[in-house]
Amino acid sequence: MNQKEIKDSSGKVILRAVEYDGILFPAEIAGNLEEKFRQLNNMTFRDSDVCVVSFPKSGTHWCYEIVAMLRNNTSEFQIVVPPLLDLFPVEKLKQVPDGVYVSHFIPRHMPKDFLERRCKIIHIYRNPKDVVVSMFHFLKKTKMGEMLKDMEFDVFFEMFITGNVPSSGGSWMNFIKEWMDFTNKNTSYPFMNICYEDMKRDLKGHVRKISNFLELESSEELIDEIATKCEFKTMSEFKNSHVPEFMSNLTNIKDKHIMYRKGEAGDWKNWLKVAQSEAVDSEVEVANIPLDIKYT
Repeated sequence: MNQKEIKDSSGKVILRAVEYDGILFPAEIAGNLEEKFRQLNNMTFRDSDVCVVSFPKSGTHWCYEIVAMLRNNTSEFQIVVPPLLDLFPVEKLKQVPDGVYVSHFIPRHMPKDFLERRCKIIHIYRNPKDVVVSMFHFLKKTKMGEMLKDMEFDVFFEMFITGNVPSSGGSWMNFIKEWMDFTNKNTSYPFMNICYEDMKRDLKGHVRKISNFLELESSEELIDEIATKCEFKTMSEFKNSHVPEFMSNLTNIKDKHIMYRKGEAGDWKNWLKVAQSEAVDSEVEVANIPLDIKYT
């Protein structure tokens, strides 16, 4: 593992990261990564377990909420921080009662037993132009982003497009490509892609699709209730009034749930310059990603 300081064009250190297996992990939460992966690979899962995988700020919490509601046959919100494989101690992960996890890991860093058991995976992806805007605002609110408070968006965009933003899965392009390569090599693996923008457009239809993928016999009444509760405005109002205590590990903000901002599709148009938008288009084209990206 190598410590790495990420600097802006003036030479100012703006983030600290730990490089491990070609991926930049946030230094503040990395810990002993070799030991972390050893423990994860020794962890035993259940065949019925499921994981929501995503690049950060792509709808992770939103999708987790829906999956957890369906699995628990309820439309009541989860007043917990989703059990993130990347961050939670393994002993805490072993205590997850409903077997619903989340992760920003690429395939080779997922726990071995989880993949060998062919536990279901739901991958939610989002237009990277909105991802970079959401990530910019999110990081500034975290303890990791203390040095980013005065940063201009243009500086952060350059970090994002060059893969210099610490994340458990590397750059956005790397993360998406790694998971798509995994599905191409493992065509029978129970894996579901969900487009954030499509889910915004037809939430009820996607709740039903997720239920079917999980092989649940969810009633239409439950699907209706979950879709209503998980509309962004309703969900964010509840979450901002019920901030889990664990959030204090990530942020000093106490009166607001920092995972929920606007939840919009297309906010990137208020932030990206033409050249920046074209740079993302170029990266997506070069990566030849087999997903329908909705720029809205």
